[in-house]
Amino acid sequence: MLRIHFTDTDLLNTRVATAPDAAWELVLSLRHLRRRVVPPRYADWHRDVLARFGQSPPHPRPPEAYREVAVEPYWDDIRSSVDGDRALRIRALLDGGVNGLLRSYLPTMRWMPPTLHVRSAVDRDYALRGRGLLLQPSYFCHGVAHLPEDPDAPPVLVHPAVQPQSDPAGDKALARLMGATRAGILIAAGTACTSGELARRVGVSAPTVSHHLSALRDAGLLRTMPHGTSVLHVRTRTGSALVNSSCEFR
Repeated sequence: MLRIHFTDTDLLNTRVATAPDAAWELVLSLRHLRRRVVPPRYADWHRDVLARFGQSPPHPRPPEAYREVAVEPYWDDIRSSVDGDRALRIRALLDGGVNGLLRSYLPTMRWMPPTLHVRSAVDRDYALRGRGLLLQPSYFCHGVAHLPEDPDAPPVLVHPAVQPQSDPAGDKALARLMGATRAGILIAAGTACTSGELARRVGVSAPTVSHHLSALRDAGLLRTMPHGTSVLHVRTRTGSALVNSSCEFR
């Protein structure tokens, strides 16, 4: 168990990463590749990457060659996973402040103020000392979280990105009603996100997302609001009711 101790200043300086960390994704993916048995989430990736390397895990010395085969082709999935986790955490922060944010990480972490108890491979106490904490979701992180061993390094907690829970039957029902792309956008917009994040989650181009966003707004299912230099899209109550009803009546 990792115990991270916060001060009031640390709580003010705690934030969520805006993008995947390429170095961590590379290191953690390599750990999975060297295992005989991997979590089901990575089974297809594990099989395909091993096949490209001739069933022999690559030596860590050529990281560029490994990245080109095992990480870069899957970057859209990695980014989409991190985007989804970030959207969930932002909603938790808006609803409950920093305490709500830190409570949202169960079961990997348990917030017992002023200490965050984190499932980890090591038993350790870690004082933030006013520096705050960067919460870094990771696609290839599984089961436990990771923190730099050097107590003077920037405090970054790498943790498993939440896996989306979906109802395939409900998703299909909604897709039959409005088309697969619009249904996917409406489902993904359960938490506020940018057009680029929606495009990555649904797997379509930015112009395609823009076209469907307009139709969903006109139908009163989605609203768009300014956020700094960008805009965010989120479902309306009507849109959420439609998504929820698709799971009940199918």
